[in-house]
Amino acid sequence: MHRLPQEAVVVLGFGLLVGPIPATATTLDIHAQSLSGPGFSLQQPSLRWHMQSADSGHIELSSAALQLRQRRGWQRARFSCSLHTAGPWRCEAGSGQILSQAFGPLSLHFSADIAALGGQAKTELRLRGNGLGNWQGSWQSRADGVWHGRWRGQTPARIWLAPWLPAHWRSSGTLVLAGQAQGSSWHDLGVVAVEGEAQDLGWQSPDGLKAAEHGKARLRLVAVHDKEWQGSAVLHWQQGAILWTPWFAQAPKEGAVRLSSNWVLGSRSWQLRGGELTWPGLGQASFQAERVGKQPVHWSLDARDVQMQPFYAHWIRPVMTAGSVPARLDAAGVAQIALSFGPGLRSARWRWRDGALTDPQGHLRIDGITSSGHWSATAAGQARLDWRAGSVYALPFGALDGDFSLGPESLVSRSPMQVTMLGGSVGVRDLRANWHGGGLSLRMNGVLRDLQLAPLTRDLGWPPFTGTLSANLPQLEYAGGRLSTDGTLSAQVFGGQVDVQDLAISHFLGTAPVLTADIRFQNLQLRPMTDVFHFGYINGALDGYIHHLVLLDWRPVSFDARLYSRRQPGLEQEISATAIENLSRLGGGGGIGGMFQSLYLRLFKTFHYEKLGLGVRLRDGVAELSGVGGSDASEPSDHFILLQGAGLPRVNIVGYNRRTQWSELVSRLMAAIRGETPIQGGP
Repeated sequence: MHRLPQEAVVVLGFGLLVGPIPATATTLDIHAQSLSGPGFSLQQPSLRWHMQSADSGHIELSSAALQLRQRRGWQRARFSCSLHTAGPWRCEAGSGQILSQAFGPLSLHFSADIAALGGQAKTELRLRGNGLGNWQGSWQSRADGVWHGRWRGQTPARIWLAPWLPAHWRSSGTLVLAGQAQGSSWHDLGVVAVEGEAQDLGWQSPDGLKAAEHGKARLRLVAVHDKEWQGSAVLHWQQGAILWTPWFAQAPKEGAVRLSSNWVLGSRSWQLRGGELTWPGLGQASFQAERVGKQPVHWSLDARDVQMQPFYAHWIRPVMTAGSVPARLDAAGVAQIALSFGPGLRSARWRWRDGALTDPQGHLRIDGITSSGHWSATAAGQARLDWRAGSVYALPFGALDGDFSLGPESLVSRSPMQVTMLGGSVGVRDLRANWHGGGLSLRMNGVLRDLQLAPLTRDLGWPPFTGTLSANLPQLEYAGGRLSTDGTLSAQVFGGQVDVQDLAISHFLGTAPVLTADIRFQNLQLRPMTDVFHFGYINGALDGYIHHLVLLDWRPVSFDARLYSRRQPGLEQEISATAIENLSRLGGGGGIGGMFQSLYLRLFKTFHYEKLGLGVRLRDGVAELSGVGGSDASEPSDHFILLQGAGLPRVNIVGYNRRTQWSELVSRLMAAIRGETPIQGGP
């Protein structure tokens, strides 16, 4: 241990031993180059003692830099007081000026009583500075060296936040602190207790992505030193908001957020033990953390009775990809969640009951969710997912019972799954999910069995189709918001078959989904179809296709389509007068009139036809129409044949205006289905 220079020790010892100094010796000056001891170093200390009488005088102390345990105390300081030595030494009307590198200029007022060297002592002080605030405190010591101190003050919050915040961050607010401390000797600190309150606390990063405002919080800290520091801390967050992009949190209105923990601080390690977090309206959690040397922090969290609605909205949704389905969902239910970190997420356990997921835009809803499982970054895990019912794009589906194996970045179904839907079922096999690099991808084999088209068209508000939809999907994939399949969906409709190939939906369940596909029709029976649509009686069969179909938000953007009649032995190709009237309007004509209506409609109910055909090519909202000969037929440019009659009386239906607005064509079709007269228009 460093000691006083020998000259200083001799002078001080001589003065104390000889007793009262004669009146002729009016001033005593002591100077040293440096003074050091346990935990401190003082540069260029000096003392001047001006004696006015044998038992009173004036004393002045000054020094250059003070270093305290790797921290700078001050750059220079000067203290003075009136000293009385009759009986216990007493320093009255003390004052001082301190230039602190951390807090700037400070002023000090104090008084002190000293019974004897190594005996009892008492000090009262007040400290003030623009950079430090206003402080007052007291210090007492006993003859055995035990001391006790108290303090109270108000200070700018930036002083305490600066060591914790990066450079160039702005901070604001005020801290009100009160505390006490105790030690067994003047250089020993054994017990500390601090209570503090933060008022209007705030901070902000230069880019504004991390900030806090209007914060109000209370902290109580108790610490005891015995070979290492250990103690407890309790924090109450009462008001304010914190932005730590992408998360944003506000102090709950139901009450303060309470955070408490026991802690241990060693020379090369620290621990948080028995931590408890209570967040009104969200849930409770216990936690612990540890760091040894320069190793990563290891910590764990065990949350109970977590309310999924605020938890998902404030802590899960912000980390989801913007515009994705998970970034829109609302959640419900109660969960238990256990997490461990170090470094990064190492393991997770959960249980979710009475759950639900809802898309506010109405694209997805799942009710009655129950899920549980465990996941590890280094070992195999397992999960279960069950739900009671739900809907997708307003189409209802039934319950699911799912069992999965989990890897560090993957999920695999352990058995086939089946969900009832539209009177049939949707089966899923070999489901595999991966989330490497933060992106989610799904692959599976699927099968559609006997999905009824009648409830499908009813729920979508379409005319009531009949029939069933069945398909094998050998490869169904979802990645980057795009759903696609390599298989063919086949539907049995109106006695024929519809095949859908190369089906893909981009932005699936998004705000503007884009569907692309190629569709082929085979042997559709016209009589049940026209009966459903109230279009008028037509008998026969149709083939056709829709190539390069593109739907944006489920509305057609472009396609090349054609429907044409096919001959079948034993199947009469007939059409009623009502159907002729509607086909004429669909082709852009004004319907059947004149001599035909007055004569033939009275004599005949049905007519035979040789060919029936309609082609539509949609681009940029304009539909280009063609007839039985297709778009390459050598027909006059201003009209085309929709129906080519056969026998007597022979009727041909000619369409006009090859180019027309798509909205106008749809209006004609719907009017024909309802038996109305549409408003005529052009391209």
